[in-house]
Amino acid sequence: MPTFQTMAATDPLDRRVVEQMLVGVATRQYARSLEPLADVESHGTSKSAVSRRVVAKTQAQLEAWPSAPLDGLALFGLLLDGVHVGEHGLIVALGIAADGTKHALGIWEGATENAAVCQSLLSNLQSRGLRTDRSLLVILDGSKALRKAVREMFGDPALVQRCHVHKLRNVLDHLPDRQRPWVKAILPRAYGSANVATAT
Repeated sequence: MPTFQTMAATDPLDRRVVEQMLVGVATRQYARSLEPLADVESHGTSKSAVSRRVVAKTQAQLEAWPSAPLDGLALFGLLLDGVHVGEHGLIVALGIAADGTKHALGIWEGATENAAVCQSLLSNLQSRGLRTDRSLLVILDGSKALRKAVREMFGDPALVQRCHVHKLRNVLDHLPDRQRPWVKAILPRAYGSANVATAT
């Protein structure tokens, strides 16, 4: 990971801290993850000290990430999705390259129903070098505001696809409980079918 490589090239303690965070060690348990050394007292291993070190080392990289150039990426797909983290609504942009590699392009605070936010995030991607003059598969969560923003930004070259997962959730929400297992099993098979008659 770029974050780990950047920190690994500096202070050895930074490398150790990030390595432990990546394998799931909580900041409050960091001191317990260290091997005990005879007659040596550890310093800078408290929850707050570890947290400050990680925040300080990742903040600059996190601030630079949303402005990183995209003109070097040959993307064929763009996934835009609204997610909720605690009380915050976020829109995530994920690019997909021809070889299947996924590239996290950015995170914006706001709702996919907010037209201004949707337009702003696409303008940001374009200003950073995302090509908008060629065909691109754009996968959306069903938001009308996102779809409108994509059409305005990309025009006809944008091939818009509704996310199957979101569509399935929407369909299930409108069904009585007794019908949900059957529809949950049959709808993915319809999506995966190469024959229109079989799918319908």
